[in-house]
Amino acid sequence: MKVKNRKIFINQLELMLFIGVYEQEKKNKQKIIINIEVLMTSGSEPKVDNLKATQDYSQFRKIAKEIAESQHFELLEILTNKIHSSINDNKFVIGSKVNICKPSIFDDCEVAYELSNI
Repeated sequence: MKVKNRKIFINQLELMLFIGVYEQEKKNKQKIIINIEVLMTSGSEPKVDNLKATQDYSQFRKIAKEIAESQHFELLEILTNKIHSSINDNKFVIGSKVNICKPSIFDDCEVAYELSNI
């Protein structure tokens, strides 16, 4: 029997936060965009059509939102690491990728940081 790779994706989760080290970032909320990819164990695959039989993807959205909104983060890297670590604490998670983008920090580009163990 072939092993199935199971992934959950949370795409384009937009939040308004106080994040960053620049003075304007400390005074004004800015949009961040979070993308999450979660590689799940095959043991977490549902056998019946019931939410209780699987890993509800809303838990990963909730983790990201709660951590991001919990405090002012100066560094995108620290926020990304906290979300990544928390997702990987789930016993059905093999690995994850977390990408956080600040689309409006500069007039001519967006910046992002990504952390992955998949």
